[in-house]
Amino acid sequence: MLRDSRVRVIGFVGLAALVLWTSLFLTRPQNMEVTFLDVGDGLCTVVRTPAGRTLVMDCGTSSWRENSPTIGSKLVGPYLRRLGVDSIDVAVLSHPHSDHDCGFPGLLKIAPAGLVIDCGVRSKSPEYVAFLKAVKACHARYRTARRGQVIDMGDGVQATIVDPPPGVCYADLNDRSMVLRLTYKGVAVLLTGDASEPAEQEMVKSGMNVHAQVLQVGHHGSRQATSAVWLAAVRPSVAVISCARRSRYHFPSRVVLGRLRSCGARTYVTGQCGAVTVTTDGRTLRVDTVRDLQ
Repeated sequence: MLRDSRVRVIGFVGLAALVLWTSLFLTRPQNMEVTFLDVGDGLCTVVRTPAGRTLVMDCGTSSWRENSPTIGSKLVGPYLRRLGVDSIDVAVLSHPHSDHDCGFPGLLKIAPAGLVIDCGVRSKSPEYVAFLKAVKACHARYRTARRGQVIDMGDGVQATIVDPPPGVCYADLNDRSMVLRLTYKGVAVLLTGDASEPAEQEMVKSGMNVHAQVLQVGHHGSRQATSAVWLAAVRPSVAVISCARRSRYHFPSRVVLGRLRSCGARTYVTGQCGAVTVTTDGRTLRVDTVRDLQ
């Protein structure tokens, strides 16, 4: 009889523990996280969905403290490992400039990608050639961006390709940058690469939805991007600029910072704040920076 009681108690405790852990799992916050890493005068954005899927847009720099190609293997790769990520679901290259692609070969060796999306502009630069070789070596599926294409990341997270448009030629390769609009429930994040004012104007005229609560400011805060017309269309409440603390290009422009203040956007510069992470449950936003955590 005593033995039966003990069995019942053990069974009850086990059931209670199971219910508790299930409850915690089901009620834990379901968040999307977008982290803008501090890579100096370059860009690398890491997106994590509620279920842990990963999208990496760009991986490059022109001013990191070591040789630029090691940015993927010595900074971005270790960061992903700390998150428990050993492979990338979707890797995106906005355009073939070294401050956006030079770190991808080292990164893809550490964390191979399942799908790679390229803006479609072919370049003979050594960094881009190395990028294509790394894509082939990790056996990723390779796709060229098409305006309007939607990448379903699951968990309600979608990435819509807003730019580049078909059949439009720009004098500046920056304006061929792929622009992604990430959405999770009622929150949108706009990743613009180096798109400058001509591309901004074309996107606004096209009728594509560019409204977003979070804006990755185009071309590292250069005055050639982030026009007043663009900001009126996007209406961001948070803006993130990726550039070095002492940028050799004098980014970000004071003119751009003034425009962002005028539109009411809280602005974060990675060179000053360190990595900037935006967390959203699809309704509200929280912004954390390395500087805040120190």
